[in-house]
Amino acid sequence: MTDDSGLASQIGRRKLLALLGSAAVTGGVVHEVFGSRFTGPSEEPLVSVEGTPETKPDGENAPEPNGENIRDHGAKPNPTDPGIEAAERNLNALQAAAQAAGAHGSIYVPEGTYYIGRRGAQYEPFNRIGADGDMPPGISIYGAGPQASELAITERLQAGSHPVQTAFRYMDDVNHGTVVIRDIQLNGNYENLPNLRDSGGGSRCIKVGGNGDLHISNTYIRGWYQEAILGRDVLRTVNRCTFEDNAIADHNYSGGRHIGHHITTHASNGNPLKVTNSRFIDCSGSAIDVRFNAGEISVRNCYVTGTGANFCKLSAASLLDVRRVYHRANTPSLEAKLDDTPGHEFDGRQFIQRISARADTPPTVRLNDVITTNMTDYALQCRIDEMTIEGDMIAIAKTNMREDNEVIRDRGPGLFSDIDIDRLSVHECNGMVFDLNSSSGTIRTLARNNNQGGLGNTADLTVETDAKGQEPFKPSVPSPSAVGINTASHSVVWR
Repeated sequence: MTDDSGLASQIGRRKLLALLGSAAVTGGVVHEVFGSRFTGPSEEPLVSVEGTPETKPDGENAPEPNGENIRDHGAKPNPTDPGIEAAERNLNALQAAAQAAGAHGSIYVPEGTYYIGRRGAQYEPFNRIGADGDMPPGISIYGAGPQASELAITERLQAGSHPVQTAFRYMDDVNHGTVVIRDIQLNGNYENLPNLRDSGGGSRCIKVGGNGDLHISNTYIRGWYQEAILGRDVLRTVNRCTFEDNAIADHNYSGGRHIGHHITTHASNGNPLKVTNSRFIDCSGSAIDVRFNAGEISVRNCYVTGTGANFCKLSAASLLDVRRVYHRANTPSLEAKLDDTPGHEFDGRQFIQRISARADTPPTVRLNDVITTNMTDYALQCRIDEMTIEGDMIAIAKTNMREDNEVIRDRGPGLFSDIDIDRLSVHECNGMVFDLNSSSGTIRTLARNNNQGGLGNTADLTVETDAKGQEPFKPSVPSPSAVGINTASHSVVWR
């Protein structure tokens, strides 16, 4: 194997921050240039091409006309979080509004910041939906917009008095029907919470059980101790949402032994999960963790930065369909938020990783117009069972920043049973492009340059055109400003 050419020396965790100097950090976006040596792209994409999904008006930003207004039930804005009494008043108002709305009704959160909380209960979420009288089944939640209406977790509690600070739990063994969460900010306030883990607790924004269909749109979900959404088989659509700073606390308080994700879900058979037009910023785990079942997951027109573990941890699903997605794993922003934990560095490891098999059907990963860059480890791995990869216009850059010697690899009993890619580019990686033992397939055009290990071990993979020295391909991906909350008044027509 030949060496494409050497790279600049690798950058350590805190050394990278020191190099930032006076770099501007605003809203989770970092723009950095280090003299004549550019160590990685900023959070602007390698090529900024607006996605143009087909759209249709649907009045998505209009208040829910029949929702029970929480102010009519005693809620008052308490933006300074003055005390537990105000937080309990707002929690009681939420629950009273839900009771007034009835099963499968909706509540409306008008403009303002409403901290919620309660004393007394030890291991219960704040709102149990469908059980024990907190709220009836199937409650939907609407706001006046994610920059206008905010529900937040109060800091006026000790971990020992309430270690579980999950906002909404849709209970098991309940038919919740169609549930919509829209036009609101849901703030976990992790920075101001105590160490919930040592008390056996934590917090999630939404934990979903039972049966039904959950749809989330134009919602800002940030600062939750563990996963933001634990969706199981019920989560159906996530559109124009922004996820930020989730599962940071779980990593830091556990010394890196526990991580969480923006979205953890099951691949529901016959009911694909569709994640569209959304932005993901900084978490200790993955943007999406697929745990069980052989259904389909679609991620389209999204911008993802700061994934401590990977873009997707793929333990199940029959299909992961990723289109028009920009992914940058390691960012200075994520490094600044995570504690140094030698041996537990979740600061931007991989793109897609298959290390367990929890469904009978091996998954197919379909990648079209995808950029993935700045990974401390490899990009793609299959370590157990098998999976297939297909697609076109895939650009991988700057992997193996800290460890490992390959970009795409199989390990142990795992293999890529079929690789079917039209155009793939791999550039500026501290490792060989492939380290395959028993994988097979065809890549029609591979553009590559500045990879320390050269082409590597291709096993039964055929590269029809090995375009060494060619510039990277330029997939069509959204800019960060084109996705996330408040980016449109239309919903995507998904096909």
